[in-house]
Amino acid sequence: MTRWRRPGASELLLLFLVLAAVSTTLAWLLHGRRAPYPLPACAVLAFLTWRVSRGGRLSHGLLLLGSAAACGVAAMSLARSWDRDVVTLLVLEGAKFALLLSPPVHGRTDQPRLNQVRLDSWASLLRRPPAWLLLSALLAGAGVTMACLGHMDWGPVAGCRPAGSDPCMALSEGYPLRWLTARGNAPVIAKAALLRDFVQWSVVSGWVLYLGWLGLAPSAPGPATRLEAASSR
Repeated sequence: MTRWRRPGASELLLLFLVLAAVSTTLAWLLHGRRAPYPLPACAVLAFLTWRVSRGGRLSHGLLLLGSAAACGVAAMSLARSWDRDVVTLLVLEGAKFALLLSPPVHGRTDQPRLNQVRLDSWASLLRRPPAWLLLSALLAGAGVTMACLGHMDWGPVAGCRPAGSDPCMALSEGYPLRWLTARGNAPVIAKAALLRDFVQWSVVSGWVLYLGWLGLAPSAPGPATRLEAASSR
């Protein structure tokens, strides 16, 4: 129990493997089982996780790239899906990414035979971004939402009944959801679709900014304890 209160690389990688199996299965179910069966993907993830536990840097990089890409794909489906399963998948992928970036796992791939790093608590897994990042994500999300007005297509006007030469079709703008159209000469804004587009692009922008901040910010060791292997013998 003490080991799980102050987790090291072994505990974090075991939790990562469990979350990876859950997220892979959930993604398969969300696609209506049209995607390939998740067992081969879980086997590959288990092999890469085992290689990371042995100090494999390449496997660690591959898992980081895969988790970042999966989180981005889940974020890009927020507007169209807008349900609990997609949010759950997004949280799972973000948790996997945080586990891979933790000092114990990174230390295992750096000097696996010399150092054993343990966190003081599970809360120290999170690297809190600066306050400006959230505001920047919201501003960027609003900017991308407005920029997507250039994506136009013809669609039916809600509540319109075709009569004579009026086909009840109008040019709709927005992406991935069409939230701006017109009825006659008056603009019509679908507020729910606008909100969903804004939330999606804010999450995507925040994820991109967070990854950039992680790459540029100096890596701090954080509240972790480093034990020398020689002293533990």
